[in-house]
Amino acid sequence: MNGKGYLAKFHSLSVLVVGDLMLDEYIYGQATRVSQEAPVMVVKQTKVSSVPGGAANVAMNLMSLGAKTGIIGIAGQDSAGDDLENSLKLSGIDPILIQRDPARPTTRKTRVVANHSHQVLRIDHEDDRPIPEAIAQQMIAQVEANSEGRDVILLSDYQKGAIPQNVIEQIIAFGRKKGLPVVANAKPGTLAYYKGAAMVSLNRFEASAAVGSSKPIGDDQAASVASMLREQYNIDNLVVTLGGSGMVVAASGGKVAQVPAVRVDVYDEAGAGDTVIATLALCSALGPLTETSLYLATHTAASVVRKPGVAVPSSDDLEQIGRILG
Repeated sequence: MNGKGYLAKFHSLSVLVVGDLMLDEYIYGQATRVSQEAPVMVVKQTKVSSVPGGAANVAMNLMSLGAKTGIIGIAGQDSAGDDLENSLKLSGIDPILIQRDPARPTTRKTRVVANHSHQVLRIDHEDDRPIPEAIAQQMIAQVEANSEGRDVILLSDYQKGAIPQNVIEQIIAFGRKKGLPVVANAKPGTLAYYKGAAMVSLNRFEASAAVGSSKPIGDDQAASVASMLREQYNIDNLVVTLGGSGMVVAASGGKVAQVPAVRVDVYDEAGAGDTVIATLALCSALGPLTETSLYLATHTAASVVRKPGVAVPSSDDLEQIGRILG
């Protein structure tokens, strides 16, 4: 199947996303001077905006790629939670399955951006403690109740507490029982929880930490590291993204494929990993990962790093990618 074939079939797929919901906020302004009070930049605010982030951005990417998308996660009973839920509803994500927990704030990343492109500060508002067991069991029950007709479950793990170990393990066990692939973007500290998953994606730095290396793995080490982690954790497909060097996937049977990145003048890499996992999740629902599916993921990721802030592929982006990949 060529790239255009994948993109055409994405519209027939349905995905359930479970994970750490966030709101990405942006304060834009002009850097005017250095403060007399401290050696810091004074930014005159001109605009404030917000977009869904974390697992919610993964869901937005899936929607932009054409898949029907539902989402389960935790948000606080606050204005940020309202903004997040309203944004998802306006984007057509159906159904919206969000636990509104009064005991914790909605996770927010607030970025101050000066002179259109220069990020000068990020403030994180979060409570990353694991959710209470009662809410965890509610989430698992919601996954089971809303899995009918889905083609894949995607776990989006930012270690903000929404999907603790028991939630991850029970969802993977449920998926295997139902023959429903479970894929994830994981973190080094939670990788052991994903045994039996259909696919797990890590970036270069996360893969390095997972093998106990204090230095980032080199491009020439990526294939062997991916293979080792895949075998160690009994994962069907282990993907390591390498930024400007592309990505590598180790599959069962000892198969390894590595593809280069699409060369772009990188503007902002925020959210590119979400685009990669969304693309590969849809490809995995259509059959074994191929080099074409990897190339497709590099192109969709390239389409978002060209844009400022957290972004998703546009319809024009996908049309151009379809032409390039045939």
